[in-house]
Amino acid sequence: MTVLATILPIFALILAGFVFARARGLGDETVRILNTYVVWLALPALLFDFVAEADWATLAQPRFTLVFATGMLATFGLSYWASPRIASAPRSMTRRALDALTASYANTAYMGIPIAHGLLGEQGLAAAVIASLLTVCALFAFAVMWVEVDLDRGGSRSAMVARVGGSVLRNPIVAAPVAGAMWALTGFAMPEAATAFLTMLGGSATPVALVTIGVFLAQRRGRGARTELGFAVACKLLVQPLVTLAALAVLPLTRPYAAAALIIAALPTGTGPFMVAELYRQEVMLTSRAILVSTLLSLVTVSAVAWWALG
Repeated sequence: MTVLATILPIFALILAGFVFARARGLGDETVRILNTYVVWLALPALLFDFVAEADWATLAQPRFTLVFATGMLATFGLSYWASPRIASAPRSMTRRALDALTASYANTAYMGIPIAHGLLGEQGLAAAVIASLLTVCALFAFAVMWVEVDLDRGGSRSAMVARVGGSVLRNPIVAAPVAGAMWALTGFAMPEAATAFLTMLGGSATPVALVTIGVFLAQRRGRGARTELGFAVACKLLVQPLVTLAALAVLPLTRPYAAAALIIAALPTGTGPFMVAELYRQEVMLTSRAILVSTLLSLVTVSAVAWWALG
């Protein structure tokens, strides 16, 4: 009952956003506004507050980091290799990188944080924050690097590295926990007024983020190629958690972190790949459909993985 009581409200909020968007005729501009609020205000407040007040022993989890990164990068590599074979057509480095990002980019921030925190408490929240940093920083930057190399073959490598690094560091989801860590190093207690502000603002991150997913999914974006879509969704919902499970056999973790690694690995595709595809004006059909289908199917898959991991 704990699994259902935690997961069903998450999907109910996504459904509420979907129904609201369809009923009110909300479009991509609404998604942009809501997403901007979550990315630039609410989620950074939550991450800053958590890291600033966290027990550093809770966040220092090298084995969890390695296990989760193994599943994530192995899935990325498999999709990158298989992309032209699944499509039965040549694929540029850019398209292969975007396909691989779609197959391995878990929705760690918007869905992972509330689900892991709700099921596993503070250790689950710590695991979700670590996974979010790996996904938003490492995986995102890795994919963008491949795109930049492909689109700017004649450019300077140092300039490309500077662009990618600057883009990642300017991301508020990355900057906020870094700033929280810097505050924690000062040893100063957080002022009560600041704590109240961060708590109220950060408290809005989860519901608004989940409603935003629903509004995004309500947009009609066409069908796309079924074989490529099926492969991307299978990689995200099946391959990544299975590789993570195999990594756990080699690097066992304590129960809360092992369960968190599996549950977070089984999450659907986040909106990051869609944002990259739009930024570089690439084909967005696969990413948008993968987000939709994987999110709908994840109600079953995430619930099943959570029951098995916590059983």
